Amino acid sequence: MGTRAVRCRFTQIVVGQRSPRQAVPAGRGWSPPGDLPSVATVPAESQNPWELIMEVFVRRIPTSAVVLAVVVAVAAPCRGVLAQNGVRRVTMAEALAAFASNSLELRIARAEAEAAIGTARQYRSYTNPAFSLAHESLGSSNDEYWETIAGVVQQLEWPGRTASRSRVAAHTSAGAAATFRADSVRLAFEVREAYVTVWLAEKIEESRRDVADEIQLVAEAADMRLAAGDISSYEARRLHLVVAQAERETSQAAIEARAARRRLALLIAPDAGLHEAGPAAELTGLPPAITPEVALAALGARPDLQAAARDLDAAKARSRFAMAAWVPDPTLGLGYKHQRGGLSGAALTVDVPMPLFDRGAGDRYGASARETAATYQLEFVRRLAEIDLMAASDLYASSRANLEATGDELLAYADLVLSAARAAYADGQVGQPGLVDAANIYRDTRIAAFSLRAETWIAYYDLLRAMARVPADES
Repeated sequence: MGTRAVRCRFTQIVVGQRSPRQAVPAGRGWSPPGDLPSVATVPAESQNPWELIMEVFVRRIPTSAVVLAVVVAVAAPCRGVLAQNGVRRVTMAEALAAFASNSLELRIARAEAEAAIGTARQYRSYTNPAFSLAHESLGSSNDEYWETIAGVVQQLEWPGRTASRSRVAAHTSAGAAATFRADSVRLAFEVREAYVTVWLAEKIEESRRDVADEIQLVAEAADMRLAAGDISSYEARRLHLVVAQAERETSQAAIEARAARRRLALLIAPDAGLHEAGPAAELTGLPPAITPEVALAALGARPDLQAAARDLDAAKARSRFAMAAWVPDPTLGLGYKHQRGGLSGAALTVDVPMPLFDRGAGDRYGASARETAATYQLEFVRRLAEIDLMAASDLYASSRANLEATGDELLAYADLVLSAARAAYADGQVGQPGLVDAANIYRDTRIAAFSLRAETWIAYYDLLRAMARVPADES
């Protein structure tokens, strides 16, 4: 269920209802008697919320203007009522908490990090010893001989290679943890971005719906003027085409808002049966200022850069391990041997492979190449991080400056333009096309103001993502 504005439609409006005592020539206006008010309404107890009968006693020329002014004044509170059926309203903190507990993408990233850490731990383990038990029975028809041998065989490793494997495991685990932090920062930004996107989409839908209702009222007033012979059928039909266009844009905005709410629900509660989620509070205020110097100073704190650095350390450790691979690892065997006749004793064996054919040249070459690639990768990631920080800082500085310069002035100007157009229309100074143009300006200005505010907050969250930080109110 999407967020919808409840339209208060006036289904019956009686204009210029004449008294039997008054004879008014056909096609001409009339003035109300001096003892009658200019506008009279049916008593409140007889009104139906969905059907309101109003009698307007004015001259013919400004009749629709006064009708529209009264109708807009009464209907304005109704257009602001939003239906929230099926939409879970959450704050930013609640959305992030739900994301941390329920996000499937975060679970995938955590599982991948744990898998990498597990592989690294396995790389640190030693070769298992082998236990052997052998019994040999030999002899002829006149004599019998047997012997039993029990032993343990263990492959040994030179201390330098053991230390290299330990360093590889440690750096690989640290890199996996840093990669998970980078994924967490990125996904948390996506939640914040989706939250602001839903707020903007709902504001756009609300603005378009308000203007669509406004134009609908103008079209209804035009129908009354057409019936009175004040305007041509072309003008009335043109207004109905404008109404159809406004309704289509409103429907499209509602679809986009619903899609944005579904995206937010997918991020914060994909397995909780939640179909739509929306912001519970308005997006107000100005985000704190962050200078480019402060942004670039956070370069070293980026987890993706830390992950690349740990990958380089692990590659260096692998290279050192491979360099020592040509020295064979000995295998030590300890056992006990018992023979027929009472002879017994300890047995010691040492096996040392001879590096005649395989000296590990390919492993050394590959490890060196991977170390070189990791070095270039670290430099490349550092450069990308610098560009990311500078781009995010520039975008945020520009958006924040624009928002700070305008503030809520755009919204105030939009309200002023529409109010002035309504007053001028009521006085007969502008016609219905002029009022429609003012309503469109009102809509576009409000959408521009809301878009600027949303873009600024998204740019702020994006800069924090690039800095690997969280907002001060969330820390």
